[in-house]
Amino acid sequence: MLEFNLTLLLQLINFLILFLILRKILFRPVTQFLNQRAESVARQIEEAERDRADAARLVEEQKKLLEEARQEARQIIEAGKKQAQAASEDILAEARDLAARTVERARAEISLERDKALAALRDEISALVVLASGKVIGRELDAATHHQLVSEVIEGMGGHAD
Repeated sequence: MLEFNLTLLLQLINFLILFLILRKILFRPVTQFLNQRAESVARQIEEAERDRADAARLVEEQKKLLEEARQEARQIIEAGKKQAQAASEDILAEARDLAARTVERARAEISLERDKALAALRDEISALVVLASGKVIGRELDAATHHQLVSEVIEGMGGHAD
């Protein structure tokens, strides 16, 4: 049995020597490698979290910019509508002014033409009265008598003398 214990003891010593050699040669580098790998994975996770947070922040900024652009577009459209409305009102006011001036000019022309027609009619009536008076009286009238007769005839017709 002593042999058995000696073999067991030798195997135990071999195992301890092998364990110390492996620990020195293999376990420390493997442990260091695993620690470095764990640190690298942790850094990558942190970077991924920062990138995700940055992406979320950028998405929010883009949403905000998009909303601002939409608001600005609405304001531009409203300003355009107001400007078009003002231009339309200006054009209508200008058209009304032009129409009023045209009507006023037409009224002035009509009044002038009426005055001209009345003057021509007076002259024609005067000539007829002079002619008729001359035939009735049988003599030619002088200018003062002629003017007096014309005034009397025109007053009798409802007009007024010059």
